[in-house]
Amino acid sequence: MKKTIALLLAAILLLSLAACGQTAQPAEPAATEVPVEAPAEVESSAEPDNSNVDYSLRVAQMGTSIKAAMVVLANEMGYYAEEGLDVTFEPINNLNDGITAILGGSLDILPFGVIPTCTFVAQGADLTVIGGTIDEGSECVMTPENAATYTDGDLTWFAGKTVACVRPETGHMIMMQKIAQAGVDMTTVKFVELDGFQSVVEAVLKGEADVGFVNSGFGQNAKTQGLEVPFLVGEYAPNAVCCRQTALKSNVETNRDAYVRFEIANLRAMMLMLTDKETTVAKLVEFSGLDEQYVYNCIYDGVMKISMDPSANRVQEFYEIMQANGDIAADSEYDMTDHVDSGIYYDALTTVMERYPDFDGWTAMMEAYEENNL
Repeated sequence: MKKTIALLLAAILLLSLAACGQTAQPAEPAATEVPVEAPAEVESSAEPDNSNVDYSLRVAQMGTSIKAAMVVLANEMGYYAEEGLDVTFEPINNLNDGITAILGGSLDILPFGVIPTCTFVAQGADLTVIGGTIDEGSECVMTPENAATYTDGDLTWFAGKTVACVRPETGHMIMMQKIAQAGVDMTTVKFVELDGFQSVVEAVLKGEADVGFVNSGFGQNAKTQGLEVPFLVGEYAPNAVCCRQTALKSNVETNRDAYVRFEIANLRAMMLMLTDKETTVAKLVEFSGLDEQYVYNCIYDGVMKISMDPSANRVQEFYEIMQANGDIAADSEYDMTDHVDSGIYYDALTTVMERYPDFDGWTAMMEAYEENNL
């Protein structure tokens, strides 16, 4: 009962706005690119007996957001069905709703956010990260006047500054620790939490904040409105986690093969993304209704780095950042070391490596897996 109450309290504390689900305004159309032909499929060996596995998966979706781009693309291309899965998308309004639905059994996978996952795990929740969605993704925005006073790498600039941010977004939490480590007296830095990334942009434009942190393509919007992006959070924290794929730990143990197949389909979508930009952009534009150039930039400009890797080591690092910042209890008996199942991604990755041996992108993914999980 105490644990249930704690979980409910944690849910109340989470803001309802999901940073990973925000949608930016469209930009200009992208130039058409000539696709590269994807490798042909090699027949895989016979499947094991999984007669007791439930191959229907309910996956969270926030409107027409393409933050979980590979999940959208895998579905649009029919990859889930080809892997023997019956995937349905369940609408959620925010990350809090998604975690609550996972814990309540009405949702199987939440491919957005990591802050709620860490928060609930710290309270003892039966959650596990099974894969990734995005690494990095956060951008710093300033007026041209402030950007002119900032020197690359010198975080002492933040002393005495007001920082606009959105609560359920990893970038400002990571930078809070980096700024403190640079020797800045954090009592002089004021972090103001706003209701969305456009509000962050407006606060910086109006001079209500000296600097802001945005995500989900809003750096593009900020630039069109006259702001500058002096640095990306990834420059200070390479491969820092952003959105992860979260599931109920007990469900993963019971229906493991279904989750492996889910990741296989997502990795097939990544292969398409890396070999056929034209089809990738067209499918995501069709799903979202967003501008072609905006979609192209979100996927290929390198700010949001798409990755299905669960990155267990990076998740634990972020959990510890939240503890250091006071976002979760420093003395919690739980951490993320037992709440990331990196084996599902590994099984999926080895499968596609055998099935599509001509695609040379798998080697880099396996090397990254070994660095981020072992």
